[in-house]
Amino acid sequence: MNQVSVLLLNWVEDTVHPQNLANSQLIGTDPLSLKEVFTAEIITFKKIVCKQLIFSKKQADINMKQLVKISDAVHHYRYRLAAAWNQSVQGPQIKSFYTYALNLVETVLADMGRLAPAIYKQIPITKYGLPTLMMELKARYKIFLLHLDRLDIDGDLKTIVKKSLHQMIRKKEISFLDVAYCRHLMTIVGNINSADTTMFKDLLCRNGFNPPEFYLYCINDFKGILDNIPGLHQQLGLLMTEQDKLSSLIVNCKIKMLSSAAPIGEQLRGFLTEKKFYIKQMLKLRRAMLQDDQFAKSMTRLRINMPVAQFGLFIRLHIEKGVLLKENIGELFNFFAAHFYTPQTTFISAESLRKKSTEVEFSTARKLKANLISMLNWLNENYNLSNYKGS
Repeated sequence: MNQVSVLLLNWVEDTVHPQNLANSQLIGTDPLSLKEVFTAEIITFKKIVCKQLIFSKKQADINMKQLVKISDAVHHYRYRLAAAWNQSVQGPQIKSFYTYALNLVETVLADMGRLAPAIYKQIPITKYGLPTLMMELKARYKIFLLHLDRLDIDGDLKTIVKKSLHQMIRKKEISFLDVAYCRHLMTIVGNINSADTTMFKDLLCRNGFNPPEFYLYCINDFKGILDNIPGLHQQLGLLMTEQDKLSSLIVNCKIKMLSSAAPIGEQLRGFLTEKKFYIKQMLKLRRAMLQDDQFAKSMTRLRINMPVAQFGLFIRLHIEKGVLLKENIGELFNFFAAHFYTPQTTFISAESLRKKSTEVEFSTARKLKANLISMLNWLNENYNLSNYKGS
């Protein structure tokens, strides 16, 4: 950190602290008044930062943040510690100095912002400059909530958007970049009159919305879709399609909600790549098992003449009625997925099979019931059970 910024901050914390000023004779009596001293120091500080913009942007960033701290210290004296100087004979002069100092720092920061907009946008906004912006953002946020609630999209997604935007607005050290993103998001959402959940998700992905809660929402959505697809080949096809959609997604916004995090498209492509690798490994393993002569002799895969959904319910029926033990359920479904296949699904996903055993559609239950009745009729016909009292 530059020595000038340290000295200036120390001077602010010591010389112009309200308790010191209230007992001081400096204001209005010294040829070099505090305003002149402060102005001279700030001008020197500004020149140093301008030079640093050429040779060390990192150092310039540190010193611009230091200037924000100086402003916040003066703001604290002016508004929070007013009781310490308000009753002083020099109260009006002290107040005038603090107001002057705050306005001067705002002017210098704005000047440096024009020279280095990228740095300026990312440093915290001063407490002196914040109130007007907060009033604007809070007013727009209320209108935004009303508009969002009118859209026919998933409630959980609405909650994530509301919470993330609210947290950003209430951020302790909000920057101009944060303010710009809040305005952008509220504007683009406010401009849509109707949208379903899929369209709204795409809109958020295209416009830099990347909080972790949204990432988890998206991957849970992917997982739910995959669980409803029984075949590993079909799952792989879906992943490739979704990855292609993300790759061709046109990003409409250069800024992100969380500047330190990767774009949401990049995060989701990473998840899909990992999932594709896992499924490819599963398929490779299944093929290796089929090609292994020793395994083929001892562990033959059998074809079952019913869809995966019925097969899952059939297994669940045996579990619930005690035919299969209710232990190690995951391993049980892994076994059936590895050793059976259906006419439509060569390689069954164990996760999908297990899910379909509990999330059962009425049509599936009805078809399985018809099969079970057919089995009972066969028993009755072949073993003379129709007239048996216990049948």
